[in-house]
Amino acid sequence: MVMKNLSCTLIIVLLGLVAFAQQDQNQADLEALYQAVQKMPSYKKLLKGKSNYQQLYQEVKKKLKDADERTAFMQLSRLLYFINDNHLGFYRTPDSALKTAYVTLPVNIDSLRKQLAQKDKNELEGIYYMGDYDFGLYTTDQQHYKLILLKNGILMGEIIKTPYGGYDGVQYGGRHVPYQLIKNVRLINGQLIGMPFVKSRAKRFSTLAKSAESFEYKDLNEDVGYLRLSSFSADNANVKKSEAFFKTINGRLASKYLIVDLRNNMGGAYKTSQKFIDLLKKYKGKIFILQNAQTVSNAEQVIIALKGQKNIVTLGEQTKGMITFGSNYGKTILLPSGRFTFYPTDMIGVDRDLAYESKGVDPDVPLNPYQGDWIEQALDYIKKTP
Repeated sequence: MVMKNLSCTLIIVLLGLVAFAQQDQNQADLEALYQAVQKMPSYKKLLKGKSNYQQLYQEVKKKLKDADERTAFMQLSRLLYFINDNHLGFYRTPDSALKTAYVTLPVNIDSLRKQLAQKDKNELEGIYYMGDYDFGLYTTDQQHYKLILLKNGILMGEIIKTPYGGYDGVQYGGRHVPYQLIKNVRLINGQLIGMPFVKSRAKRFSTLAKSAESFEYKDLNEDVGYLRLSSFSADNANVKKSEAFFKTINGRLASKYLIVDLRNNMGGAYKTSQKFIDLLKKYKGKIFILQNAQTVSNAEQVIIALKGQKNIVTLGEQTKGMITFGSNYGKTILLPSGRFTFYPTDMIGVDRDLAYESKGVDPDVPLNPYQGDWIEQALDYIKKTP
C-alpha cells in the first residue's frame, strides 16, 4: 500500500514538472517571437505604439499557460495575423521524427456536404478538391473557418479573418512539418490561394506552363510579339541570365502589340526587373500584361509601376497581394524551445505597394481560367483592339 501511494505521488510530481516545463517553453517562445516581431519594419510602420497589439500579447500570454504544442502554435500565430505583411513566415521546425497527430471533428459529414454544395462559387465556404479527395470549408463564427477532409472529418486547416480584412490560415498534415502559418489565404477564380485546394477539377488555363527558361521572346504573328518574364530572382545566376537575355531584345522590340507574360512570376528584386520596366516604358506599341494569382511580390511591383501608362492593358486575374515588405537576407529565427521557426521580414516597403497588400492588383480585363489558353484569349482581345 505504501509503495502504491509513493508511485502515485511520483506520477503527480512528474506530471507537474512536465506542465511547468511546457509552460516555461511556451513563455520563452512568446517572448522571443514578440521581440523579433517588434524589430521588423512592417511592425514599426503598421503597429508600433498601438495598444490593441499590446493587449493581444497579454491575452496570448495567458492562454499559453497550459497550452500543448499545437495550441501554442495557434496562439503564437495570432501575433502574426495582426500584421499586414505577407512575406513573413511561421512554421513547426522540420523534424523527420515528427508524426502528425490528426484531429477529427465531430461533424455530420453528409449534412455538411449538402449545405456546402449550395454555396456560391465566389463564397469562401464550399467544397474544395485536391487530387482525388474532397474537402469542406465552413465557418464557425464568421471570423474562423475549418477545413476538413469530407471522407472522415479530419481537420486539415483553419482560416482566420484578420483585422485588416484579409484571411490567414494554418495548414495541417505536412510531412515533417505538421502545421504552418499561411499568410493571405484568398479565393481567386476558384483557387484557395496559399493552400493547394480548388473548387473545380476542370482544367485551368490561368497557370503558365513550366519552362526551362525564365526569359523568352518570340513573334506570335506579324503584329504581336510575346515576352515571357518568369523570374526576377536576384541570385547571381538569374541576374546574369536576365542581363544576357535583355541584350538580345533591347532596342529590337518593334511589333505593333506586345504580350508580356508575368504569370507565375514569384518576384525577386528591382536589381533584375528594373531594366525591363525601363524598356517597357519606352515601348511605342500597345502592351498587354498577363497576370495571375501566382504573380507575386516584385512581379506585382512591376505591374504597379507600369499600370498607369495609356498604352498598357492588364489581362487575367488578381495577383497574390504579397508585395510590400519582403526580406533582403532570408534569415530565420529558431524559437527557444526549438519547436517553431519564424521567418521575419526586414524591408521597409512603400505606401504605394501597401495599398495592394492582401488585396492584389486587379486586371483591367478579367480572363476566364476555364475557357482556353490565356495567350489565345489575349490574341482574341487584341483582335478587337483599335
